[in-house]
This record gives sequence, structure tokens and C-alpha cells, in this order.
Amino acid sequence: MQFDRLMVWLARAGVVAPREAWLAQAESPAAPELRGSGSWASDWTVTRGALERARSLARPGHKRKTDPTPCDAIPEGSIRVRPLMSARDLKLHNWIADRLEAEAPICSLHAGVALPAFLTATTSHEDSDPLRGLVADLLIVDEHGRPVAALLRDNTAEPARHLMLLDALLDADVPIIDIPARPGLAALWDEIARVLPTG
Repeated sequence: MQFDRLMVWLARAGVVAPREAWLAQAESPAAPELRGSGSWASDWTVTRGALERARSLARPGHKRKTDPTPCDAIPEGSIRVRPLMSARDLKLHNWIADRLEAEAPICSLHAGVALPAFLTATTSHEDSDPLRGLVADLLIVDEHGRPVAALLRDNTAEPARHLMLLDALLDADVPIIDIPARPGLAALWDEIARVLPTG
């Protein structure tokens, strides 16, 4: 039922075609061949119509309550994709995620989570947020979205920033688990298992 409401909303927003259009296309003899799940990724990218609507809202003549940045502040072609994790870190992430699925299915694992996504600073100001730029390498959360533990690698390049990261997590009582340079998986899982919710 919720999925149907979501599809109706997406059709009204112009992101997907209405259900009737899908049915008509499926019943037509020239219906496209079935595709693998990965091929649908391009269908869910920002459509031209949605992009034009966003640009029209960002034009100077349109009244906006937030973000006075002009709509073309980022030059086209200046943004590139970079890996969220190295191949080694991805293997570790997948190993922990598999163990969580088997032993603590109410928990999930997230990579590269900015601290302001799950912590708030009561002393922060718009121009001096103490959490800005601080990122947990891996974060385990429970079924309510609350942090269970943050897994961190040593930031030898910026030790002062790493100290601020540790200080913020300690102040918020978020358990911290060190990821050694060469982690022993059994010992690492023992550390994780200690902080997982029971029952």
C-alpha cells in the first residue's frame, strides 16, 4: 500500500510514468526486453524535467528562504566521483555487514558518516560548528537509527582532527572501536559484539 502511494507521488512529480502507462507498455507487443537490476540505475537519475524545475526555483527572481548561492555556482564538469572506500576497507565493511546480518540483524553498517548526521552540538554556530568535517569511518546503528558504535582508523595525517573526532564521540557516549592497520577479524568482532544491543 505504501509502495503504491509512493509510485503515485512519483508519477505526479514527473519522476516516473503513471501506472497506466507502464501497463500499456507491458501489454504492447513491442514491449522492451527484461533487464538486469543494475540497468535500472540510469532510469532513476535526475530527469531533465526535474533538473529544469530545480533550476527555475534557483533563479534570482524566485523567492527563496534559504541558500542565496546562484544556481550555476558549480561549474559543469568540475565534480568527479571518487571511491567511498578502498578495496581493502570494502572487504572489511562487507565482512562486518555479513556478521551483523547473521548475529545482530536489527543493526546496519554505514560508511563515511559525517558526525553532524547523528550528533548535534549545543554550542555550535553557523560559522563555527565543532562537528564540521568530522567523519566516522564506519558506523553501526540500531533499528531506530541510533548509533551503536563508531569504528575508526587512526588519522595520522591530521592527528588534531582525529583527537576532535574522538572527543566528540566520547562526549556523546558513542562507543569507539579502533580499526587497526592490520585488523585481526576475530578480535575486531569481539570488540563489536560487546557493544551490540541484546535481545
